Amino acid sequence: MKGNILIACRDNECRIHLLRMLSKPTVTVDSVTEDEDVLLQMLEKDYDALIVDLDMLSFDGLKMVKILRRMRPKVPLVVISNDPSKELGGKILQEGVIYYAVKPVHLEAVKQAVLNCLA
Repeated sequence: MKGNILIACRDNECRIHLLRMLSKPTVTVDSVTEDEDVLLQMLEKDYDALIVDLDMLSFDGLKMVKILRRMRPKVPLVVISNDPSKELGGKILQEGVIYYAVKPVHLEAVKQAVLNCLA
């Protein structure tokens, strides 16, 4: 298994745990803490999977998901959010997100979702 993963999350604890869980000799994991950096990273590097925390965004999270889908329609996208509403969850999943997690997040499940995409 090999690949490039981008984690976009301001929550240091969550981001560091995911970095540790996903880092492997053949897997490169980058992380950003600012919403505009997600888009810049996507332009600079080809990623095999993305993990995005919608709560780090300064604008509508659904809009970010739509932008990412247009930029890289085939890249698996995992979304994390504080919003437990079924309405948002449904809209997010309609955009082709492979895994939608509501905080508190079970990080092992996020890890499995991402690693399954790289396998």
